[in-house]
Amino acid sequence: MTIRFMNIGPVPTDESAAQVGRPDYDERSRRECRVFQRMLARSFPLPADSQASLVIQSFPHDFGRYREVCVRYDDTDPAAEGYAFQLEGDTPARWDAVSRYELAWLERLEHLNRAVRIGAMAPADVPEIYRSGQFPALPTDQSFAQLLAAFPL
Repeated sequence: MTIRFMNIGPVPTDESAAQVGRPDYDERSRRECRVFQRMLARSFPLPADSQASLVIQSFPHDFGRYREVCVRYDDTDPAAEGYAFQLEGDTPARWDAVSRYELAWLERLEHLNRAVRIGAMAPADVPEIYRSGQFPALPTDQSFAQLLAAFPL
């Protein structure tokens, strides 16, 4: 059994990603990788009984560290290895509607949490949809506009 990691990327291939060295990199890259990991899991479910998983890895860079979503897999497991190569070959180009919503939701959650930390907002004033810190369960067959209408930020 040999565990391998295949880098998929921090975001879909045609999307802009957080830039290492920028003041907002850490917060933005965590948000992007978390949502991209969820999008990949939704779009490419892990094969049953395979030795594969989607993980967020951090790597050294001249300007600090950077993050990417990777597939961790056992290269002696044909299903796991096939899954890794499928993800590498079929990486989505754009965010889907659910991911776009989740990115906006997480950014709003971060702003609300910051407001509570600095005392600009009472915890009781945080809207219910953000209190658990868990993403709302969203239908995958709706557009971004429909999601916003049904689940206002």
